[in-house]
Amino acid sequence: MFFVGIDIGKNKHVASMMDDTGKVVFKAFSFPNTSDGGNALFLKLTSYSLNPSDFEIGMEATGHYWLSVYSFLFEKSFLLHVINPDRWMAQGDGNPQTQKR
Repeated sequence: MFFVGIDIGKNKHVASMMDDTGKVVFKAFSFPNTSDGGNALFLKLTSYSLNPSDFEIGMEATGHYWLSVYSFLFEKSFLLHVINPDRWMAQGDGNPQTQKR
């Protein structure tokens, strides 16, 4: 099992992955918010396993920028988790300045 976190941005996204033992497999894989970028991420992931059920992928719902990569990965049958940043911030003291991201 692999766990992937994607930091969503306007023009590019950054993904990191660890395995089920907590070992970092790769980090800071940057890819553009385009179809080519989605394909680059897909090729990166499938170099570790061809089975989408071997992955859990989480991403922050940043504006509308997450929708394209979410849709792309959803169509490829990956298990996806979208995190609401406002809700996440509420888990702490509510001050974005003191929250680690």
